[in-house]
Amino acid sequence: MVEKFKQPNKSIEEKEVILQPPTNLVEFLYSQALSNESYEDVALALERAEALQNFRKKTSELPFGSFSEIVEGITNINQAPFSEETRKEYKEKFVSEMLNKVNRFSPRVADLYQAMLAEIIEQPYKPHFDITQEKMDEMKKSGDFYVLLSPNISWDIKLNRIESRLIDYLAGVRALDKREQNEMDDDVREWRQEQLKKAPSQPPSRKNETKPGVDPFERLKEGERVPAIWSIYPAWGGYYKEQSFSQWDSQRNVWTEEGYTYKDVETIPLSNNQDVKKGPIDITMTAKIVTGQWINLPIPYTHSLSKIEAGSKSWQAQQDQNGDLVIFVEGHGESQEVKVVLAPNPNKKFISSEPSKIKIPNMPAEFSEETNKKLEEIKNTKSGNISRASALMSYVKSRIKYLAPKDYTEAERYNSAYNNHSKGFAGAVDELKEGDCDVVNTYFAALCVKLNIPVRHCIGHSVKGKDEEGYSNINSGTGHGWSEVWNEVKKEWVRMDATPPGDTNLEEDNEKTNEESVAGDYNAEEIVCPTEEQLEALRKKLAELKEKLSYTKEERQLAEVASIELKEARQIVKEIHEAELTSLPSGELVIDALAKLFNSIVESRKATMLSYEGPVRKREGGESIEDIVRHKIGILSGETDPLSREKPTEEIKEEKILGGFDLYLIGDKSGSMERMSENEALWQIQRRAIYLILSSLYHFERNLERANLSKDNSLSVRTQVISFRGSNADEIDVDKPLSTNFNAQDKVRLWHSLTEQGGGNGDPEALSVIYEQIKKEAEELKKQGIKDNRLRLIITCSDGGYVDDDSAKMQMLAKMFYELKANVILVGLGLTESAANVPIVMNNPPYSRGGIVKNINNLPIVVAKEVVLEAIKLFPEKAREGANQIIKHSLDKFKNM
Repeated sequence: MVEKFKQPNKSIEEKEVILQPPTNLVEFLYSQALSNESYEDVALALERAEALQNFRKKTSELPFGSFSEIVEGITNINQAPFSEETRKEYKEKFVSEMLNKVNRFSPRVADLYQAMLAEIIEQPYKPHFDITQEKMDEMKKSGDFYVLLSPNISWDIKLNRIESRLIDYLAGVRALDKREQNEMDDDVREWRQEQLKKAPSQPPSRKNETKPGVDPFERLKEGERVPAIWSIYPAWGGYYKEQSFSQWDSQRNVWTEEGYTYKDVETIPLSNNQDVKKGPIDITMTAKIVTGQWINLPIPYTHSLSKIEAGSKSWQAQQDQNGDLVIFVEGHGESQEVKVVLAPNPNKKFISSEPSKIKIPNMPAEFSEETNKKLEEIKNTKSGNISRASALMSYVKSRIKYLAPKDYTEAERYNSAYNNHSKGFAGAVDELKEGDCDVVNTYFAALCVKLNIPVRHCIGHSVKGKDEEGYSNINSGTGHGWSEVWNEVKKEWVRMDATPPGDTNLEEDNEKTNEESVAGDYNAEEIVCPTEEQLEALRKKLAELKEKLSYTKEERQLAEVASIELKEARQIVKEIHEAELTSLPSGELVIDALAKLFNSIVESRKATMLSYEGPVRKREGGESIEDIVRHKIGILSGETDPLSREKPTEEIKEEKILGGFDLYLIGDKSGSMERMSENEALWQIQRRAIYLILSSLYHFERNLERANLSKDNSLSVRTQVISFRGSNADEIDVDKPLSTNFNAQDKVRLWHSLTEQGGGNGDPEALSVIYEQIKKEAEELKKQGIKDNRLRLIITCSDGGYVDDDSAKMQMLAKMFYELKANVILVGLGLTESAANVPIVMNNPPYSRGGIVKNINNLPIVVAKEVVLEAIKLFPEKAREGANQIIKHSLDKFKNM
């Protein structure tokens, strides 16, 4: 089981949700995790998001996908940090949207679908089939219904319940519905076959009215075939609209239009899109039409006319005031193949040039008490045309049963009842509770009229599937009727289809997966369940945050400040930590040994001397008697503790001594540094040594700052790193400028620069850069009349030693440093035996000294030793005697390195 999501602060969250509902509820659910700093919380949120993705993937492979949508959508709503009132609103909105899909199912499947949705919003629902009630009772009693919708149950368990409790049941009742829909006597089957031979194969001429009524041939039975009137390629399903009607003639019970005005059609260019995953595609509709007459052109809501091809014949295309198209091909009644090319039009809308003149049709009808109560309820609880019409549509779909008469006799009996009922056409449907698409949508329109909602009737085709050649087809069995409702806010007509479950041409083939279905313009949009793309975007955000939080605070700060990837920051921090773990042979960390010495230096610079406060009494801290006469007089007068003693106190004073310590490190980046030592390149060991020393001295500097030594006598520690890739000026890199800092940019710059290897030596050239720098600083101090009291230590590393005339140059530079009188100590370190001439050249007192690091792995310790040898000079003269023990101890630690 999965525990509940942590609930955000409700007083804040609920207010935001009510004022601005989230467009993506799932991302809203995870918003707290996305703003979290807890690795564990984010990891759990990612686990949940991936579980939801897995649930979505597996349910997409199952039939009856809308049931899985209910489970996902309501679970998400139940997990959201809503108040009960807000949660109820979201559930009602979700259920209303999901009810739009109910006519996609066969009657018994739809019955359970509606029963579940009604149960979710705690509304009464009387199933049309006993088996539905039995299934609902079973699911509630077993707890399966709770499991499917609970916010606390894992998606895997929900998937298990869908597979084990729903799919088989739905497949069974779907098969039963299918069998009943196709059941007929042999004589009826033969009669239908004969009648179907008369089915039209060409589009009919335009008519300016339509009469609703049931027809036994409105839908084909399984296995029946009729000629295609229009062939559509590539296959594209959904609603193809032909004509709209705004007036109802209650005398003849027909839909009409008062009059028509036409204008030329504005064509649009092709999109050149043939990938349905990217949206609507260009399609071509082909038909053989009768020339010389106007015909209605059925067009999807998603498309507009791009062009027409009619061979050598001229043609016209016009659009009426309702936005419906008619075409005319020149001729005298002969047959002509026509290709109508349609392109996606994302901006297509059915609007009115004069919205203020839109009229509500006059549709007199008397309704039952139940229906009148529902009308009053919707009027009082819903606002706006679309909200009210949606509620009416849901009511119609749950109240009316789809009627497919078996023959003309049955059809005529119902049509007669509709047309001759004392309560009017719609009143008859309300009482009989049966009808097909155009009959029921006429009933729906009459209900809209009762609530003063502008509505109009539409005829066209509902298209689904494709034939063996990949075409979708419009034929005599695809005719369909639906409604459009006026959206008074957006000022446009909105499609609504109140057809109840049972219309086989609207039903999904629930034995197929989503991948096998034909793309098209079908009803209903997801309002709660996010798209696959949104869900994947959420997963990526959580995964990135999880990875980010898997890094330490130090790593994240380094990445942020230095604008580098977290992975690189981790490598840098890791190497610095490894450098700080470098230990002496005794096991003591080098950084600890340095810290002890540096801390002693800080304390030693606080020289102490006694100051006088007195006379005082003994109980006030007085020690030796200062005034013996005063003391005796006090005793003789009866005082047990006379005011006659002196009190020594400690007073902190700073001495005027060395005011700073500068360390200059010169790194070798010649090609030989690529050599390996115990599976590690020499340049890596060198970089680790530099990190160790810089880190230690930076901590020393921070301690000095915290010691609050006076400005005149303070001690500051600065560091600088340069390196050479060769002997040219552009091959000398300043890896860290001279400063008291060791910041994120320094660490990253060192990481990158000390990795880049060159080809040659540049020891003298790099040293010359530092010489010019110190010389310039010394001259500036002298110019300002400031005494230069800094101690400067230069450590230059060289692998391979000095070649050609480099030895002479190094010795000359050492002498030049000495003559600067800038307290410069120059140390040359040879890296491994290959640099054996380095100590020979650099051991040249008093100008410089040199050494060899025979075991390159000891380089960090050797560099630290050189720092210790000079750092002891930072002890004040008067404090050195007292610090002899710590000095000796520190030197002994590095003695044999």
